[in-house]
Amino acid sequence: MPNSPDIQALLSQLEDPDTNIQQMAAIQLIELEGLALAEVVSGLKHHMGQVRYLCAWILSEIGDDTVIDPLLSALKDENSQVQEWAAKALGEMGDSRAVQPLIDLLSDDNSNTRRNCALALGWFKDQRAIVPLTRLLTDADAGVRSSVVMALGELGDASVVAELIKLTSDKDEWVRIRISRALGILGDVQAIPVLIESLKDRQEWVRYNSAWSLGILRATEAIKPLVRMLNLDPNPNVRRGAAEALGRIGDDNAVEHLIACLTDEADMVIEAIDVALQRLGYGVE
Repeated sequence: MPNSPDIQALLSQLEDPDTNIQQMAAIQLIELEGLALAEVVSGLKHHMGQVRYLCAWILSEIGDDTVIDPLLSALKDENSQVQEWAAKALGEMGDSRAVQPLIDLLSDDNSNTRRNCALALGWFKDQRAIVPLTRLLTDADAGVRSSVVMALGELGDASVVAELIKLTSDKDEWVRIRISRALGILGDVQAIPVLIESLKDRQEWVRYNSAWSLGILRATEAIKPLVRMLNLDPNPNVRRGAAEALGRIGDDNAVEHLIACLTDEADMVIEAIDVALQRLGYGVE
């Protein structure tokens, strides 16, 4: 930390077009913590979006709960990077005073604001957010729907599973990707049939995450479709996910199929099969 920090000079360096200079100044301001707090908060209203989002990042790193109100205001900034860092800062602080204002902003006209508020509410893990977030699952903006799904998964309340299931055929691939993961995290077996169906999705990460979730749910009824995926899916990462899931399910009926696929051309698949067989009590020589 400088002996006599020139805070204004450091703030001016945030305006520099050289990203290295920007970042070095930002790091020094972070190290100053409370000494620079007032000036950094003022920077949230700077005319340059670059400076505003750097100030939001600095505040997220400092983590002082006295800046909640300025960060809430920054959630409505026209610059999406400012919004994202403000949301991150609020979520990491975890101060419950921010929860209701974040919920109120879920109805904002700006889709970026709704998206970032949803993400922040997921970080808070406050059950008050479940109902208002669930209402946004039908939002017209795919980015909002995707963020809401992620937040609901992090909140961990299985009461939303039925609503998430309705979105497993969403036209946006990121919504489907995040739903296929969230359904496993939430741990409700009613999701098993739609996850099995999602193993056929055209998007590889939907297939991979659906396999992961079926493994987490220990869905024995998914063994046959997972074996089919292990044998036939063109994507090695997806085949790897199928092997991992079969290992987690823990049913000996998968053993012969796993052994038969040890000739797979992808090393990642072979490694996953090895781990799966060890889980099932059959080490590979």
